[in-house]
Amino acid sequence: MGKQYNKCPAVFLDRDGTLIYDKNYLSSPSQIKLYSYAAECINKLKKAGFKVIVVTNQSGIARGMFTIKDLDKIHKKFLDLLKEQGAVVDGIYFCPHIDEDKCKCRKPKIGMVVQGSKDFNIDLKKSYVVGDSIRDYLLGFNMGGKGILVLTGHGKKQQKKIIQEKIKPLAICRSLNQAANFIVRDNKNVKES
Repeated sequence: MGKQYNKCPAVFLDRDGTLIYDKNYLSSPSQIKLYSYAAECINKLKKAGFKVIVVTNQSGIARGMFTIKDLDKIHKKFLDLLKEQGAVVDGIYFCPHIDEDKCKCRKPKIGMVVQGSKDFNIDLKKSYVVGDSIRDYLLGFNMGGKGILVLTGHGKKQQKKIIQEKIKPLAICRSLNQAANFIVRDNKNVKES
């Protein structure tokens, strides 16, 4: 069978405010603090058959607050912390731009997930995006999948803005832990129907 027949679903996770505490333009590996449930959630999603991929807007690069080299060090530390807790993500994609750059990768545009779908043979229609911003759940909608808002990080502030949006998230969850449980149940229900 060709690649198109063996496509798998993925959960695309925002980094700051979803997997780690948001430090507002985190620029040093020493600032990283994982949420206590991050590794467990990654493993739960992988066990359920999902690829787990981090997609993160990092406009601090375009703003001159840190470099791509700094971000590489941050992601190395991030991955090391997850590994210490027995979890591994399949990939990390980032957008270094600001909105004015009008790039195709800055969430809620789909550039990062399209690249991830090519690299990991992902079925975007069966995939989810989880994050603490309207941009995250809109990314899920824009890619043809599903978007979930978590109330950690900036999520509570973002929840108030949802009223103005035409598109609503599939779910609003207290944290990634609740979102992971929701995704596993939702995916199971889809398979059984």
